[in-house]
Amino acid sequence: MTLESVPGSRLTDVKRERASSFLQSGKLAQLAGVSPDTLRHYERIGVLARPTRASNGYRRYPPEAIERLRLVRRAMGVGFTLEELARILRARERGAFPCREVRRLAAAKLEELTARLLELQSLRDELERTLSEWDGRLEATSPGEPARLLESLSHRSGIPGIRRRRQPPSAPRRIGKEKK
Repeated sequence: MTLESVPGSRLTDVKRERASSFLQSGKLAQLAGVSPDTLRHYERIGVLARPTRASNGYRRYPPEAIERLRLVRRAMGVGFTLEELARILRARERGAFPCREVRRLAAAKLEELTARLLELQSLRDELERTLSEWDGRLEATSPGEPARLLESLSHRSGIPGIRRRRQPPSAPRRIGKEKK
């Protein structure tokens, strides 16, 4: 019999407490509002550290994993991609301070969002003009006669289109140590 197997021994209590503080994937996923498949995906791409395994093979995540997942979800909510986050978080884990890179990426996202908003406002204005024109065509068209609304679009100039989103650069940028 070893000291750690004696009930009530300090070593047994510490091991039990340490084991109980870990989260299994189902519980972690539930707390973070994601699926266990999402956890595995996050592990594969590097935004979530690979967990230890219990003797039964179950994944065991440290309590800090819930904060990491919340960070990832919030960052994605403001436009960061998983690839960007993985690159940034790996740099942090290597001891770098990618603060300026994070700031640069966020500024680029704001710039892109502003451009998209301008495009959408332009499209809205064009649709308002088009509907007004179509209302005039419909009033001037006898019932049962075609007003050729869609055809009128091909004769208009300056119809804005929504550009495709610019994709992030495919080559990962190096993130060095930066001051906070």
